[in-house]
Amino acid sequence: MGGSMMMNKKISRRRLLKTGSAVTAVGITMPWVTTPSRAAKADHVLTFGHTFGKATESVMITGLDQFKKKAEEYAGGKLKVDIHEAGSLGGQTVLPNKVLTGAIQGCQLSTQNFTPFSDVFNLLDFPYMFPSNEKFESVLGSDAFANSDFMKQPTTKGFRVLPGMWANAGFRVLGISKKANKVVKTPDDLKGIKIRVTGSKVEQQAFKLTPANPVSIAWGETYQALQQGAADALNVGLGPLTATKIYETLGSATMSEINFNCHITVLSKRWFDKLPWGVQDAVLKGAAESFEFQKSGQARANKNMVEHWKSKGIKVHVLTPDEKKLWVKRIGHTLPVWDSFKKKYGATLYEQLARYAS
Repeated sequence: MGGSMMMNKKISRRRLLKTGSAVTAVGITMPWVTTPSRAAKADHVLTFGHTFGKATESVMITGLDQFKKKAEEYAGGKLKVDIHEAGSLGGQTVLPNKVLTGAIQGCQLSTQNFTPFSDVFNLLDFPYMFPSNEKFESVLGSDAFANSDFMKQPTTKGFRVLPGMWANAGFRVLGISKKANKVVKTPDDLKGIKIRVTGSKVEQQAFKLTPANPVSIAWGETYQALQQGAADALNVGLGPLTATKIYETLGSATMSEINFNCHITVLSKRWFDKLPWGVQDAVLKGAAESFEFQKSGQARANKNMVEHWKSKGIKVHVLTPDEKKLWVKRIGHTLPVWDSFKKKYGATLYEQLARYAS
């Protein structure tokens, strides 16, 4: 994968903590979530921001507590990982810029929200690129991926990607509102449906290939939009939908398996490069070891969430093999309509990724 897919100033702490009230992964205010205490004195401090928190850890497994525990342990007291949760340091579109300015040293955000900083990550959003969640996670954890442009391009922008810290929520779910009152099984079932889309050009194009009407709605306004009919559907992971209570607006959910709701963890490259070798190693080792913990935890959480949704009356539909073929034929990544996107984001990298994912 990769370039060769042998894929291998100053801002006071007071200002940091005034960046806003607690917000979820995508902008819902959660004032009841408290931030952790300040870091104890250590040779090196990693001030880290993310948008989930203790209140949502049972449905969106970030792996961050495990990372903190292991990285600090391996650093032998020379590192303090100071995690600020629930958006207390800003939302996902704000945090990467804070990393670049040096206000904080690290953050976690969705790969979609990271694409303005590293456009190769658009390739991971291509419809039906990966046949299963297991294959997707095996690619993320491979040496090939670790040596690819997915890891290299962010360094040219000032980031250091932490391998293993992916916080993958699994396949996105095609949720349909109670107000729309239908179960979507095939692309044609989206006729007349207003589907809320993100700023991802790939996601927007995917739904333009169906009879649906893509509409851009800010995440913080999505709950109300689905309730009132400004939007009828959305394509988001189980964890974020449950964490923000948006699932309460849904009447049905289709396991369409189009793409993933994955998160990336990045550090300031400048900060990381100045660390002593032993502390760098502790950070990387702690990150790598958190992946298995996160994967297994999220798998259990997703299973529990599906059952919870069903108990709340949400009709959950799993595509049959024939239904899935219709989706792949309609919006799949091999269609000619995607050629210009591949050229823009890296045709060679796409080809290598496709081979590795097959």
